[in-house]
Amino acid sequence: MFKKLKIWHLVLALWIFLVLLRYELLFQSLQLFWLSAQLIFTDYDFISSHFNFQLFDSILSLLIMIAIPIALLLPKSRKKLFDYRLNVSNGFIVFLLFCFSVPTLFTRQHPDFQQNIGEIKLLPPLSTKYQIELVSNYKSSDISFRENFLAAKEKVILKEFDENKFFVREYSRKDNKLTFTQGLNKFSLPADSVKSIRSEINFLGTDEFGRDIFSRLIFGARISVFIGFMSVIISLILGLTLGFIAATGNSILSAILNRLTDLFLSFPSIFLVILILALFGNNLISVIIVLGFSGWMGLYKIVSAEVASIKRKDFFIASQKIGLSSTELLLKEVLPVIMVPVTVNLVFQFSNVILAESALSFLGLGAGNQYPSWGSMIEKGQEYINSAWWMIFIPGLVLVLTLLSIHNIAKELNKFFNPKIS
Repeated sequence: MFKKLKIWHLVLALWIFLVLLRYELLFQSLQLFWLSAQLIFTDYDFISSHFNFQLFDSILSLLIMIAIPIALLLPKSRKKLFDYRLNVSNGFIVFLLFCFSVPTLFTRQHPDFQQNIGEIKLLPPLSTKYQIELVSNYKSSDISFRENFLAAKEKVILKEFDENKFFVREYSRKDNKLTFTQGLNKFSLPADSVKSIRSEINFLGTDEFGRDIFSRLIFGARISVFIGFMSVIISLILGLTLGFIAATGNSILSAILNRLTDLFLSFPSIFLVILILALFGNNLISVIIVLGFSGWMGLYKIVSAEVASIKRKDFFIASQKIGLSSTELLLKEVLPVIMVPVTVNLVFQFSNVILAESALSFLGLGAGNQYPSWGSMIEKGQEYINSAWWMIFIPGLVLVLTLLSIHNIAKELNKFFNPKIS
């Protein structure tokens, strides 16, 4: 039975699960999208002042959820992408891509949300806490597009801090009062000042600041996949371009590029990356650029060797004779022929970049403190390895599973394109 499962079965199952879990949020996101679209034409200054990445991310998540069933219904996309047999490796990568695309549907807690640190820090996995939400004093009599937009945004956008919410481990109701304990102090509130009380399970526990580890893992997947994808694109552009130039240019230029590549390959790239980031600062853009520029050498070797043999073929010589430019030769004649080894190399390179980014974050040279990262989570967890083992074990396990899954997919691709490989 399980052998008959295809990738599209898992994609559909995850889509149905998220729709059933977050149907109310999806409807609120649809309202937010409609109100935003109307305000663009009626009150552009207002919507532009409130437009940020969180708003864009929420609307994009809605559009992705709408696009997924459409993509599954298209016969061409099903045949090319979703009809491959499901296994553990590609199933884990599919889940990782869902986390990258729609993280706010998997978790409704901001990865950096901190409140009542003394009460909820270092909670073990599967522990329970209670979220108490107070009645807001803000009331508006002006029911307009602006107010409706702000109300919808309040429901959809994840917040790093909310003064109307706090967490307790235990509480009790008596004599129309809510009584709870925080630390050594006991507090009580009138029952009518409490809007709601909701129990929450920390499936993977909390860290030293009371932040939910599950939320940080989900959003950390977005950082790792985004950095890996963008860095691989930079490596692809550099490797293709320089490899083509070296194979089709004059011998002096080819010799210079070959010696430069050998120099980069002989020197451990991680040291060069650390040196550059230490000198020029670390942020998301700089990490992407540095990792992209440090991983083009293997692709250069593949491209230059393949092009050196292709340029003696009749179809390539004929294309040169009819006047195709170097860019047209690369894209139309060379790239389709070398697509197989390039694709396999890029998949391996993707896992190397994710590992390098985690290592940099572990050393404090990653994308910065404003983004959750698996490497930084592991680095913080080593300080609490005796009292909070889950802080280092869980992100480390996710990182290992990601690397193994990508590596297995690359091996399967290589065997698929090269059947003679045992």
